[in-house]
Amino acid sequence: MGVIVNNQNLTWAETARREGFDDAAAVLGELGQINEFIDEVPWYPSTHGIYNKQLQAKRLGKGAFSKAYAAITAIASQADLITEPVKMYEGDSQVDERVFRGVQDAYKVRDSEDAMNLEGLTQDWNTQLVYNNEGDYPDSFKSITRRRNKLVAGRTWTAGGSGGDTSSILLFEFSKRGFYLTYPQDAAVGLVNEDRGRHLVPIPVGTGSMWAWCRHYEIWAAMVLRDDRALQRIANIETAGASNIFSPATFIKAKNYLPMVGQNAVAFANRTLKAQIDNDAYAKANVWFSVVELEGYGPITRIAGIPLRMMEALIDTEATVAA
Repeated sequence: MGVIVNNQNLTWAETARREGFDDAAAVLGELGQINEFIDEVPWYPSTHGIYNKQLQAKRLGKGAFSKAYAAITAIASQADLITEPVKMYEGDSQVDERVFRGVQDAYKVRDSEDAMNLEGLTQDWNTQLVYNNEGDYPDSFKSITRRRNKLVAGRTWTAGGSGGDTSSILLFEFSKRGFYLTYPQDAAVGLVNEDRGRHLVPIPVGTGSMWAWCRHYEIWAAMVLRDDRALQRIANIETAGASNIFSPATFIKAKNYLPMVGQNAVAFANRTLKAQIDNDAYAKANVWFSVVELEGYGPITRIAGIPLRMMEALIDTEATVAA
């Protein structure tokens, strides 16, 4: 796959490969082609096992001009200590043993079924990452939209839409100084995969049981904002009509509030908004947009130089975000 941003070598699959989990890396590499957020977000070991601590700067210290025998100025910065728990999201992939009867390669069939279940698991995990309410589900993490649920200058922006047919664009600056995910130290990178053998389990729909081969999946992750400006949300974007739709001007304002004004930045939109922006990009008069062809991947739309990728989890029916 072509390199989109500089942090590509820190993604889930590559981190797994560096840690020696080659089989997991192969699976995660395929997932990254389906789930573009997984393909982009960097991962690092947590600082304290099942939770991560980091300082979030509030004020930077400064020095002063001086001379010999003069007092030395103390450089005193101020920061908040932020603790983020590493949360577990899990599920069992259950494949009815009758699926294997009459097939030539039962292992390939099982892998295919497990791959579909794993794709569903990661897509829902991504949805929880964006929309989950930790008040309703205390075992989960605080989601992205819960962190950006009010209009705040320099963090959450509005396109002016309302009425329940709106969506958002999420803009991240991925780096260890910006936004990243963590996994427990001395553990598999993010994803745990364990074959648990043959079990009698309830059927998926209705009543009764079936014999199934079970594979257990766990995703361990904490969301870390080392710099609070590294996550920008452009909300209240109308998904239809001609007013209060996506505006490059608002996007550029948000881009310039990122800590490094867009270095290692990636934007995410759902299929509806991405299609609208792709159409704008192919109109040559729109100087804010460009389309870059990446070998082995395909065309990528850029807005003011920042790649726009698809996030299936974002919906077209978000509640209006207000101040």
